[in-house]
Amino acid sequence: MAVWSRNGRELFYRTADQRIMIVNYTAKEDVFVDDKPRLWAETRMAETGTGQNFDVAPDGKRLTVLIPSVTADDRQEQNQVIFLQNFSDEIRRRVDAR
Repeated sequence: MAVWSRNGRELFYRTADQRIMIVNYTAKEDVFVDDKPRLWAETRMAETGTGQNFDVAPDGKRLTVLIPSVTADDRQEQNQVIFLQNFSDEIRRRVDAR
């Protein structure tokens, strides 16, 4: 599983042991020239089989990564993701409810 950075100079990919590697590259005409790959972070990602478990931010400096659960309680909810939109509205609603 690999993701190209939008800057056109880096390729991120995951290893078999669920770590993220990064490699700088250049492309000249029909030739792809890569540098030595390096580990992006020590943290291992959640095992998702063939599904994507990370993505690169447009600036290429940050990643969104699925991390495995660490406790039995966490494992029960490992397939749930919560997105909170309109955060300010939610805060106002909770404050007004008091």
